[in-house]
Amino acid sequence: MSKAKILVVEDEWIIATNLQSTLEDLGYEVTSVVLSGEEAIKHAEQERPGLVLMDITLHGEMDGIEAADSIKALYDIPVVYLTSNVDEATFERAIDTDSFGYLVKPFEKMELKYSIELAIYKHKMEKVLKEKTRQLEELNKNLEIRVKEEIEKGLQKEHLLIQQSKLVSMGEMMVAISHQWRQPLNVIGLLVQDLEEAYEFGEISRDYVTEMTRDSMAQLNLMSKTITDFRDFFKPSNERMHFSVKAAIEECIELIRLQYENNQIYIDFTVQNVNTGTRAVSDSPRMSEITIFSYPEEYKQVILNLLSNARDAIREKRRRELFSTAYRGEISISLADLKDSVLVEVKDNGSGIAASIKDRIFEPYFSTKEDGIGIGLYMSKVITENHMGGKLYVDSTENGARFTIEIMK
Repeated sequence: MSKAKILVVEDEWIIATNLQSTLEDLGYEVTSVVLSGEEAIKHAEQERPGLVLMDITLHGEMDGIEAADSIKALYDIPVVYLTSNVDEATFERAIDTDSFGYLVKPFEKMELKYSIELAIYKHKMEKVLKEKTRQLEELNKNLEIRVKEEIEKGLQKEHLLIQQSKLVSMGEMMVAISHQWRQPLNVIGLLVQDLEEAYEFGEISRDYVTEMTRDSMAQLNLMSKTITDFRDFFKPSNERMHFSVKAAIEECIELIRLQYENNQIYIDFTVQNVNTGTRAVSDSPRMSEITIFSYPEEYKQVILNLLSNARDAIREKRRRELFSTAYRGEISISLADLKDSVLVEVKDNGSGIAASIKDRIFEPYFSTKEDGIGIGLYMSKVITENHMGGKLYVDSTENGARFTIEIMK
């Protein structure tokens, strides 16, 4: 049995004396016996008993319920009420103070014991629960901080990978520009050489100068357009907007077509009618109407990444001497307008994807290429699924691989 210290608050001296004697017979230590609520608060502060037995009707301005409420709030000491008043209003007031027991006079010795032990146990469990709650709140707070830190680290890592992916794409675009510029520069070179010969033979006339100027400006405008396309491609798009999927894909193809064709890799762009199964060429009016509400530049980044991956797969197949360099490399892009989404498939006749690595193909820094850094497909996955709310998945075909982008309308 607990040897708890008990403060007795009872204004009837005979009852208080008998109560003290009973408590001591039960093995409890009575710290004090006081007559008023004000004294009870004072002794509770000084003695810090384990429990207070509180008569409700007391001498003074403060009754036992008011005193118990103050003691519990100030010192967190459990209180068991003693009263001969059993009216409903008094009982409800006592309940509102979250008391630990309520004994109606007269009561038996064992009834007093059980009420005290239950009150002490209830208070102990309440303290344990409060401590566990505090620990849980602290754990949740620390967990929340850790989660925020990990999310921030993830965002920083993702931001770094995005920047790396863009740098890789910019490098590829610089190569593409060099291919795009080679032809107009050759034409301008021929025009300049012809100008020298025309001067020697006296062929320079007003019409000759006009034609020379027109042809030269056409080539310069072509080069200028290449720079504009390059700038627009990497211009960040912070706002979602409606844009033509056809136009976005064609811009990507235009940037790299010449470079790919110089390497005997050809891109075919078609639309698949999901209802009839028929195909339409890329300049079909219906294709221009296929739009999505998303980030156009990020979408083009994904398309370019998939085209680069297809090109590398074809190169890898050639490197393994499975077909010669002169053999026609093929990349086909198909566009389908579904009921709730827009579907784009990018297929190639490259080296394909082995079943053993299919589940890892979108992992960061995972690459099967000797000089690959493994962020293109990972970032395509992040952009498509995290930024655009779509899906990006891959499967093998008979002749290579097929990547599918699905964006909700």
